[in-house]
Amino acid sequence: MITIAIANQKGGVGKTTTAVTLAHGLALKSFNVLLVDLDPQGQCASALGMDHDDGVFRLLAMDAPLRDVVRSTRRPGLWLLPGDKRTKTAEGIMVLERKEVDTLATVLHQNINGGLHYIVIDTAPSVGGLQENALYAADMLIIPSAVDHLALEGIASVIQTLRAVRRTNLPPMRILPTFFDDTTRESKTNLEHLQRHFGDLVLPPIHRATTLRECPALGQTIFEYQPKSRPAEEYARLVWEVINVSTA
Repeated sequence: MITIAIANQKGGVGKTTTAVTLAHGLALKSFNVLLVDLDPQGQCASALGMDHDDGVFRLLAMDAPLRDVVRSTRRPGLWLLPGDKRTKTAEGIMVLERKEVDTLATVLHQNINGGLHYIVIDTAPSVGGLQENALYAADMLIIPSAVDHLALEGIASVIQTLRAVRRTNLPPMRILPTFFDDTTRESKTNLEHLQRHFGDLVLPPIHRATTLRECPALGQTIFEYQPKSRPAEEYARLVWEVINVSTA
């Protein structure tokens, strides 16, 4: 089982879109996938056309069994551990109870539905116990980053947190440029800036697209809404990158 954390300490970079789309893309390749929503906004459920639920709170603050808080997305091979505003309360309780940084990894390794191949974790942009737990649990880290002038700052912050949490044995890492617009000099310049700093860790960009903004309102992923569109093709490349890295 491979755990993939989607993280950045800067908001508005496409973390939830990336987490939901990657999770569904892996499920479409016949893997069993659990999507975990650690963001108190609970937008993973919305993106999949589901109601918000306090599953993360019950799992981490009330010690509910994982099987009792995981919900079917009605998509073959894809399950959701949903979160809502009570997720922030769960984080506070974990701090008060001085729970260790491996807490999330421990509870997620409970066996469900005959075994999982992948766990994809969506994190909030704020630094804290839950993001640190997600980074500790990660077998792979994907950092979505809008191609703007603050991109390096957000990436550097999450890498710094990863190193503080893991110290050694860092997981494979990839940077996913998002909201790329190849008609503007700014996008091109900032993408080149990322590539100079991080080299082969930078993946091909996800272009800015109206279809990606439309998906959440419909409760569909891009693979359902516009499976032959450019964003679908670009996210399919990410899916294959994850498969190739995790099976190498």
